[in-house]
Amino acid sequence: DKSHGANGTVNAAHSQGQVGRSNIGFTGNYRNRNFNTYGNIGVGRRNGFNDITFNSTQNGIRLQETNQMKRASDALYYRIGTDYFINKKHTIGFLISGGISDDSNPAINQIKLSSIGTPNQIDSTLIAENETESDRDRLSYNLNYRFDDRKSGQSLNIDLDYGTFGNEVERFQPNRYFNENGNLLTENISSFSTPSDIDIYTFKADYEAELLGGKLGIGTKLSQVISDNTFLVSDEINGENVQNDARSNTFKYDEKVYAGYVSFNRPINEKLNFAAGLRAEQTDATGNLQAFLVNLQEPPVELNYLSWFPNAGLTYSVSPQHSLALNYGRRINRPDYNVLNPFNNQLSELSYQKGNPFLSPEIVNNIELGYTYKYRYNFKLAYSKTIDQITRLIGPDDSDPRANFISWANLADQTIYSFNASLPFAITKKWNSFFNFSASYIDNQADYGDGAVVDVQVFSYTLYQQHTINLPNKFVAEISGYFAGPGVWGGVFEYEESWSLNLGLQRRFLNDQLNIKLSANDIFYESGWDGFSEFNGLFSEGSGRWDSRNVNLSVSYNFGNQQVKSRKRKTGLEDEAERVEK
Repeated sequence: DKSHGANGTVNAAHSQGQVGRSNIGFTGNYRNRNFNTYGNIGVGRRNGFNDITFNSTQNGIRLQETNQMKRASDALYYRIGTDYFINKKHTIGFLISGGISDDSNPAINQIKLSSIGTPNQIDSTLIAENETESDRDRLSYNLNYRFDDRKSGQSLNIDLDYGTFGNEVERFQPNRYFNENGNLLTENISSFSTPSDIDIYTFKADYEAELLGGKLGIGTKLSQVISDNTFLVSDEINGENVQNDARSNTFKYDEKVYAGYVSFNRPINEKLNFAAGLRAEQTDATGNLQAFLVNLQEPPVELNYLSWFPNAGLTYSVSPQHSLALNYGRRINRPDYNVLNPFNNQLSELSYQKGNPFLSPEIVNNIELGYTYKYRYNFKLAYSKTIDQITRLIGPDDSDPRANFISWANLADQTIYSFNASLPFAITKKWNSFFNFSASYIDNQADYGDGAVVDVQVFSYTLYQQHTINLPNKFVAEISGYFAGPGVWGGVFEYEESWSLNLGLQRRFLNDQLNIKLSANDIFYESGWDGFSEFNGLFSEGSGRWDSRNVNLSVSYNFGNQQVKSRKRKTGLEDEAERVEK
């Protein structure tokens, strides 16, 4: 049997910009009549930086802020699974995946403070030199059962999953103020210990069967997420660290979601196809912020709601080369777990971000009209209305007129009108091109009271292109890049245009088993961002740059029987795992 045997791939890559990144990995697969074992393992080191500047005005104060953030991360990741074929219809699979990383994130936050009336006369300068070390680990288990009877058109897929995600973070942060001559005025030295543990349990079952000339689908999913977070702050007093109980607390978030769905699709005639479905989700969640001082204790946040998500679609084949599709769908997007965490994650005592345990999930209603020509060229018009859009806002702090922070909030609604075109072309026998053009009009609306209003309208567009050219002697060249027009990030931060140009060259050797690729990204270093934000009395202009311009060399070698394939499948907790802090 040509589908039995073993194969593998060894790959290595190095990227060099202002700093370097490297990784090496191995993927293997073995299959016989009774079982299939597959897996991969890799190690990597990622170095990077992020330089951000903000010039802001609030409460009659001007703040000139610069952030120099670096990252060095050593990581190990792995994934191994086995499928046992009971017979042609029944399969049992087991999968384990995980990873660990050791991160170092030094950062310098500098803020020059002055009056708006005399912006060049610096009253004082805050310098916070952060030293942050973190250890991350994740481990997940999946047990899968698959029944597939092609003769009767029935299938049943069941997944049982458990995942655990841990993050240990230690930060040392001295906040020192200097006068215009560089003399030390005051200093506040703090340490932060912020461990977090997230456990995810899911059960998922999907059944499909042929019915009335179409396909019926029924399924259910049960999930529970427990996020346990501790935030300990210590202040240095007379050379000793003393825990600050007024700023320390714990936060535990427990979320249970019970979901079920039914779907049906069938052709109405030779040209028209119909599909529809309905999903219901019951959510029970509790967020409990436990203060260390009784007078700071707050009642828990409790959420309990039932949501319905219908969807429907029609596909019409006008002719063999022309088809139309009309689709409507309603979906829910829940906030990431770290976004719900109310702790302050600060670069300095005047610049920080904090989560919001009162966030509601966003509800998206979307309708699309698509047209396909010659099975290749795709065009789409869409209208999207999002209620309680989850977004970031930059605003002043109520307790300190000099401080500002990034927070998470729900917009009242976001409306988007969009157009997209995907166009592949074979210019010559050796030159293939792909173009994608997207444009959208975005309208953000919210009113939080006391003059904190969001009323932003932006027209945004992006053009992406990729050219692949076959050169003599088996060389293949690639030219790609994008140009993005102005847009909006979060609720109110409007950014300017950016663009990038990338080049690549690759060649295969040893009967195409060895592949070597050399590429250069963002050659002109134009993919950074520049923009401004105005909200709740804070006006801020900012820019950001990272190590986007780099040269990459990658090598991969394939060996064994390449016709051996492992089963591709999603586990039950992948949606929940995506909400864990990246």
